[in-house]
Order: sequence, then structure tokens, then C-alpha cells
Amino acid sequence: MHKHNVSLLLLIMSGVARADIYQPELKVEVNRVGNVYSLAAQFHSSLTKCAAYHYLTDYEAAKGLPGVIESISVRQSSDTVMVDRVADEQVLFLRVRLRSRMEYKELPIEGITFTQMSGDSKRFEGRWYIDPHPRGSILRFQGVWEPDTVIPLFVIDHFAKNGLLDRFGAIAQLAERNKAMLSKSCDK
Repeated sequence: MHKHNVSLLLLIMSGVARADIYQPELKVEVNRVGNVYSLAAQFHSSLTKCAAYHYLTDYEAAKGLPGVIESISVRQSSDTVMVDRVADEQVLFLRVRLRSRMEYKELPIEGITFTQMSGDSKRFEGRWYIDPHPRGSILRFQGVWEPDTVIPLFVIDHFAKNGLLDRFGAIAQLAERNKAMLSKSCDK
């Protein structure tokens, strides 16, 4: 079996087993056409737009998500960052170690885009948007993923549709846990 099975979400959302708290305003959608998945998600956060941007651009904070072993970022220019991530993921009865190198383009206070430069997927790219909201902000994600695997797509379908809610829930929870620190970076 190909070692690099389900790298997609695992490296952006980075390997979460289960989110402990249900996010009632979390919306997730997964669609597949052929071998390509389109992914969409959004959730409300109490973070201001500025703090949400700092959260999204704190690439090494991904180590706070379950399953992420390593997340190392290197700034290439004022708006470009390369991020190397390693995550462990449980797929059925297999434990898989996944690696990726992502290029992030920062759109100050608006969001970020990313493209996998190398790693365990044929293609993985997407964008995070930040919209203001009276109670903080709304973080929206859109992405495209094409796995590089011998695992049947119906197995990946099940994993993607059932795992994304937990993964995005964990991302939302990590943002809230780091709210005080993130908000201070906007007070300067």
C-alpha cells in the first residue's frame, strides 16, 4: 500500500482524532468529482479580524493540534512562507506518517492562500478568508485536494466527510484557546 495515503486535510488541519466540543456554527462541505475533492468550511470565532489573521499566520501553532508532530516555517519574503509539516494519522487500522511542504501567501488581515509544493498528495491548495462579524469574525476555508493513494476512493470519501467536522472543530477550538495571546498582537 502507498505509504502516503490521506495527506490532505491532515496537513492543513493536521491530524485530529475527535473534537471535544461541538461547534454549532461550524459548516463543512466535501464534494468529489473523479479523484479531486473540493472542500469548504466556515466557523464563527470570537477573535477580531486582526487576531484571526495572526492565528492563521502562526504556522507553528499547528503543533497544538492533535497528531501534528512538527510544523516548521521559514519566511521567504514579506508575504511568502514555506511550511514543512509532519503529522501522524490513524486510517482504519493503519498509522500513517504524512509530510508536506506548503507555500503560504499572506494577504494581510484578509487571509492566506496555500499550495502544496511537495508531499503526500498529488495536489492540495486552498485559501482561508476572514470576514468581520459582530461577535468577532468568520473564518472560511476553500480548498482542492487530489490524493495520491491506492486506498479506494469510497474509503477516503468516508474519512473526508466524517473527519473534517472534527478537524475544523479543533482548529476553531485552538483559536479560542489562544485568543488572549492573539488579541495582544493586535493591540500594538
